[in-house]
Amino acid sequence: MEIERRFLVKDLSSLDLSQYKCKRIIQDYLYKDKFTAIRKRKTVLDDNVSFTYTIKTRKIGISVNELENEISEEEYNNLKVHPNFNHIDKIRYIIPYIDNLNIELDVFNDNFDGIVFAEIEFNSEEQAHSVKLPEWFGPEITNKLTNSDMASRPIDKILKFVENQTDACN
Repeated sequence: MEIERRFLVKDLSSLDLSQYKCKRIIQDYLYKDKFTAIRKRKTVLDDNVSFTYTIKTRKIGISVNELENEISEEEYNNLKVHPNFNHIDKIRYIIPYIDNLNIELDVFNDNFDGIVFAEIEFNSEEQAHSVKLPEWFGPEITNKLTNSDMASRPIDKILKFVENQTDACN
């Protein structure tokens, strides 16, 4: 079970990202419907490359069942992506936070250049709603926009949604 909250971040000027570990994540979706998302992911951390296959199901509020398995590069290459889905390429920074939590800061590239998400994965829903959030977090988009939404919706609609969310907070 994954319990997380997601926020847009408009301004990174208060962060020195060079002090945090980062990895490049390339993910493509194979399938998505109202209840399930299936993706493959390539992660590059320094000289190490790993591949995963993930199924997310039964999203309820901020919780979702997540089944993730490491796969070989050959298996990764043999998994065919949905031809109408957008490719996602991002740099993920791992920022230590309070209560042994980490903020995963995703800075998107290519089609989604300029979009930045901050996510925190929690141990419980109670913790998710009681932890003080950093001031640099923007509007919450937990149940409004996911990576699988970005993959399956038209790019211009995603960019417009993000623009509207950040404009609403100004």
